[in-house]
Amino acid sequence: MNAGFEAYTRCPGNYSQHPADFSASQWQSANLGTPDYFHLCSRGDADVPHNWAGVSEAYDGDGYAGIYVWMNGDKDYREYLQGKLSAPLLKDSLYHIAFRYRLSSYSMYAVDRIGLLLTKTRIDQHDDRPIHAIPSVSVVQDTALTTQTGYWELLQQFFRASGEELYVTIGNFSDNASTRYYPIRFQPVQQEMLAQSAYYYIDGVSITPAFSVPEDTGIPPFTAVTAEVNKTFILKHVNFNFDSYRLDYASREELQNLAIWLKQNPAVTVILSGHTDDVGGDKYNLTLSRNRAKAVAEYLATQGVAGERIEYYGYGKSRPLINALSDEARKTNRRVEAKFVQ
Repeated sequence: MNAGFEAYTRCPGNYSQHPADFSASQWQSANLGTPDYFHLCSRGDADVPHNWAGVSEAYDGDGYAGIYVWMNGDKDYREYLQGKLSAPLLKDSLYHIAFRYRLSSYSMYAVDRIGLLLTKTRIDQHDDRPIHAIPSVSVVQDTALTTQTGYWELLQQFFRASGEELYVTIGNFSDNASTRYYPIRFQPVQQEMLAQSAYYYIDGVSITPAFSVPEDTGIPPFTAVTAEVNKTFILKHVNFNFDSYRLDYASREELQNLAIWLKQNPAVTVILSGHTDDVGGDKYNLTLSRNRAKAVAEYLATQGVAGERIEYYGYGKSRPLINALSDEARKTNRRVEAKFVQ
């Protein structure tokens, strides 16, 4: 629940000094460490993208969390994020588990590992040391510094449930002796603890049945492999928050792939159509949908796609993909589609 750290009990103002200070809804600390919350609503040092730990837009939406996963010295200080699933996992069922993590730009160290643990009961460890458990899924890289360090990285693996797992905990479950680290030279440091630590942002947690069948919207998602002329595709990862046309990190990843494909097919023109959910007036949504398509067009132009090859239109709420009033249906309907013509 609150997998993208969008909802909060109060807008954050600074770093947490107590586990109870963490204000992302449905999440808490699993030990006495003090995870932090960052959101676009903040007017202080917990803002997005600029905050006390670094500079980073959210991977998706407006918020993300932050944790110390390693600290130099003998203490083995650790922070963890713990959330509750909307329903227990089913015995012997296979699940796809994923989340995004990113080294904060003011951290002086990078580490080689991070993991996610699923448990039947809540963890409530009464110290700020490592939780000694084997994570359900994890990434352990060959080196602590890679070409992706400092970008949003992806942990994704499959997990077969033993049954009744209800809590998820994210962090580094290894002690300092087992964790490889790398000191980063010339890294700007704004906060004293970051000079001796590896601090990572967390966003986009996802635990879904591996073989669930998504609702058929009738329009396929864009991929460079399946794209073809005279056919419409959904830009699947170009999603918008309610009443917004701001592109987030995930959107730009998708659009970079689209721009590459367009440059490889110079005779193709792309027609972009923006859409909204059912909330709001017709005239307002028409403008909002056009702005969403325009935001995509402008980003493609920054990636080297000629402006005369891009057209964009807005259709407001007149063409929903899913005729339902749930939050998930409305998120699906807030979209941009692309049609390729010659």
